[in-house]
Amino acid sequence: MTSFETWIVIIGLTAITYLTRGFFLLMGTRVELSPTIQKSLRYAPAAALVAVIVPEIFFPPGSAEMELNNPQLWGGIASILGFLATKSMVFTIISGMVVYTGARFI
Repeated sequence: MTSFETWIVIIGLTAITYLTRGFFLLMGTRVELSPTIQKSLRYAPAAALVAVIVPEIFFPPGSAEMELNNPQLWGGIASILGFLATKSMVFTIISGMVVYTGARFI
């Protein structure tokens, strides 16, 4: 790829990113979202987080199958149980990391 093509790609990706992420800001008050859509968009960050974390927990890198000897799986289970027991985010992170680290060495 030549340097000219590289710059075209960079400029194109910048424009696409700017338009897609700033669409609602660029339109201003001319576009009003219904209350139902606004309420639904509150769940978007949680859904995105789940979409990133779940494949990493259940399917270890380099494998297309769920394995019981996967330390990420045990850390994820410990995190879920820790959160359900305490509702504390700090305890959730600590319990998941302690179990994950222990499972890596077993």
